[in-house]
Amino acid sequence: MKNVSVVLCTFNGEKYLRQQLDSVLAQTYPLYELIIQDDGSTDGTKAVIAEYASRYTFIKYYENEGEHGVNGNFYSAMRHATGDLIAICDQDDVWQPEKLALQVEAIGDKMLCGGRSRPFSGDGSFVYDDPRIPNITLLRMLHCAEIAGHTMLVRRELIALLPSPQDSWAVRHRCYDIVFSVVAAAFDSIVWLDRVLVEQRRHALANTYTSTEDSLPTAHNAVHMLGWCMRHYKEVKHSSYPYYHAWEELLKAIDAPTAVCKQGIKMMQLQSSSRLLDFFRLAWFCLQHREEICHTRGKWPVNAVRALLFPLTSCYYWRGLIRTKK
Repeated sequence: MKNVSVVLCTFNGEKYLRQQLDSVLAQTYPLYELIIQDDGSTDGTKAVIAEYASRYTFIKYYENEGEHGVNGNFYSAMRHATGDLIAICDQDDVWQPEKLALQVEAIGDKMLCGGRSRPFSGDGSFVYDDPRIPNITLLRMLHCAEIAGHTMLVRRELIALLPSPQDSWAVRHRCYDIVFSVVAAAFDSIVWLDRVLVEQRRHALANTYTSTEDSLPTAHNAVHMLGWCMRHYKEVKHSSYPYYHAWEELLKAIDAPTAVCKQGIKMMQLQSSSRLLDFFRLAWFCLQHREEICHTRGKWPVNAVRALLFPLTSCYYWRGLIRTKK
């Protein structure tokens, strides 16, 4: 049996923390250790952790003394984990009892296993459960996070592959779960488990909460997205250059011996170019790799159009970089 370390990071999570801890402790797969690291909570979170730590000897409690925030807390907490596999855990979700058992069986020799989470509203916030099977290829995830961090089970070797945040702009500025997805995908080492593993609580105070109403797969949103991209393409493109450069540098740094890693580097080079010729080269590249870029495989004419438009519409993923009126 593989030893599994669960890494749970907290910050002012008293309201929902007990329910999450109870669901982790109820796992059918035995826990090797539960690492809990707090990031300076000012509510009753620390008291809740201390209560559970006094009852279970495999719970190890730490307080973050390094860089604060979601990324800093998780990267720091993971360094305390000693298990063969590491399961990422948010403070306000609820795990299915067989989550770990299913993932340990499914991961095989891959670096990362992800699965479905089923969102539910904790305060009336908008939720949407996308029934489609996500595209977990590298070219897709360089633009759009398809695997939620709270469903991830990863090998410790994956974490060891990452450059330090001080040496990598992408590791420092992009969310840890996106970095994990990109690196594992570059090695073609992801397995997707098409099962609901986590009940994801969505509420306005959650660090990752944003409404996705304008991104649902509808014809109205597709027209809105295309129009927005046509109006703001130049502005967003200029703002997104550092991100494309950062992904290119990260892919070169990990030097994965796969064809898809080389394709990812080429795509990032084309994305970060301001030359008109490279815009058309990127369109041709996207057409050739439409199965790896579009969210769903779809039919030939549909995905062909999506792929040809992708050099333009991909800027929508970076709309948060600029402030505009909707």
